[in-house]
Amino acid sequence: MSYFLMMTKREVTRMTALKQNYEKELASLPKGTIRKKAKRARVYFYLAYRAEGKVVSEYIGYDESALDDLRERLERRKNIEALLRSIKNELRLMNRALEAAR
Repeated sequence: MSYFLMMTKREVTRMTALKQNYEKELASLPKGTIRKKAKRARVYFYLAYRAEGKVVSEYIGYDESALDDLRERLERRKNIEALLRSIKNELRLMNRALEAAR
């Protein structure tokens, strides 16, 4: 077996495990965006996301620390989704290279 095939197979295994870990973490993170609504000179924050084809708005509250935590978790989700897209593309390319080398 050539060095290229050995290293590519090892990398496919590593990337597959990484993909599974990211998907597991992604399942625990919230979906959606934070929406700000003003009613009667007061500001209310909601988490808006899709569930069963409908947009759902969940009230978040006024607590700045909870709001900041939610923002961080939503940003983490966005970053993981970008990483997953990249990993899936890399895996597709590596699998093509392995098939071509056989």
